[in-house]
Amino acid sequence: MMMVIVLSVMFLGSMQPIMMVLSLIFILLLYSLFLYKLMVSFWYSYALVMVMLSGVFVIFTYMASLSPNEGFEIYSLIFLVLFMVIVFLNKKVVNISLISDFVSLNLWVAYLGLFSLFLVVLLLSVMVMVVWVSMKAKGALRVF
Repeated sequence: MMMVIVLSVMFLGSMQPIMMVLSLIFILLLYSLFLYKLMVSFWYSYALVMVMLSGVFVIFTYMASLSPNEGFEIYSLIFLVLFMVIVFLNKKVVNISLISDFVSLNLWVAYLGLFSLFLVVLLLSVMVMVVWVSMKAKGALRVF
């Protein structure tokens, strides 16, 4: 919970849009980890990550195209270093062990395991097709 508070302060205190997007990504990953631990199922957290990350990456690419040469300020780097120190000093966050509970293996051992594997391959192929269709030369962004 301490990391979420630090990331929220980092989000509110950052001046660059790129740093704000990066802190949003970290907050999203932490919330999905908390949802996984709370619900003992990864499907809801996986759907949340996929939907939110797609929107955040659209914002990230738009902001990166608007300000490509803007560097990070020291203020943002101090928050990043503070975040990393809290992560390493907080034993509860570092000792999260997803290996010890084999709940995540239920996806592949269940009777619907083959269907789940098919869905993963289908999502991967759809993602590759979307990237192929939206090539840089044919995209909507201006080339400088």
